[in-house]
Amino acid sequence: MKKIFSALALSWNSALIYGLSISWPTTMNPLKHPSRSIDDCIQWTASGKLESGKFGLVRNGGTKFHEGIDIKSHFKGRNDIPNDAIYAFMDGKVVYVNTSEKASSYGCYIVLEHEYFLTLYAHLASISVKLGDKVKAGESIGVLGTSSKDIKIPRSRAHLHFEIDFQTGTAEAFQRWYDAHYKDRHPHGPFNGLNLIGVDPIENMEKLIQGVRPTDLFIGEQEAITLQIISTHVPWFIERYPFFLSKDIDRTKPIKGWHIEFTWFGLPKKWLPVTEVDPKAPSLKLISYRQSLKHKAVLRKVLKVEKNGVALGSRVINTLQKMGFKVK
Repeated sequence: MKKIFSALALSWNSALIYGLSISWPTTMNPLKHPSRSIDDCIQWTASGKLESGKFGLVRNGGTKFHEGIDIKSHFKGRNDIPNDAIYAFMDGKVVYVNTSEKASSYGCYIVLEHEYFLTLYAHLASISVKLGDKVKAGESIGVLGTSSKDIKIPRSRAHLHFEIDFQTGTAEAFQRWYDAHYKDRHPHGPFNGLNLIGVDPIENMEKLIQGVRPTDLFIGEQEAITLQIISTHVPWFIERYPFFLSKDIDRTKPIKGWHIEFTWFGLPKKWLPVTEVDPKAPSLKLISYRQSLKHKAVLRKVLKVEKNGVALGSRVINTLQKMGFKVK
């Protein structure tokens, strides 16, 4: 991976990939310094293990999931306070700003909307953009820090928590789901972390550099499960991210259901509209699962183990509910 990033190092700040300008999201850009690797920029947790700052099942002995990557501070200001600027990953629009440290585990955070996905920047010390602003790739949007509602981050491990995300459901659908599961109120609308599905930022940066089209980045992820749901509902998720459709919707035939492929970490990455279904079929069923990904899928609650085999896990059920499907 280091060689791949180094190959683009000299032109990264103004790199155009399929017409998209891309920027590393912090001041210390490994892509401009061939002697550095991505690993040099990762901030680990108190465990001291490098992988704990990366994406995936990287914490608590490989059982706890981390939705993004943590990028460490490299620059200090007065009184040894970290003051690394953070930058917009791509051209986009500011769709959410949280300036209240105690309102989220993310602390102070920003969400940008791009053509194909969202990016999220968390644990910030300060924010220099406001809701509705349009930003360019590489434009400064804040300063990294240690802010968080319930995670005590020492100054020595100040970092940017960075995610590439998809919004699961609309504000209304997510709120209905939230009210059914929680008694407290939250101020973040559809940009609550529970309504976002993250993908591996490093892996997808690498794919972009290798020339993978943005619309093909995520559908190439290996499926862990395939399910069938019988429903005429066409979720907002598919309207917002139509590249997840395996074929265009035929508007001359009513949709009666969907075959949906999920990755082991919970991304519904391939959708096939179904126009003919068995009237005796259950409204929701697991069609197949990949044995090699079973362990990860179970830890991520995409699957669950039962006495007679495996079944759909709570993460999948919750995702479908947030999308507006009536499932239990």
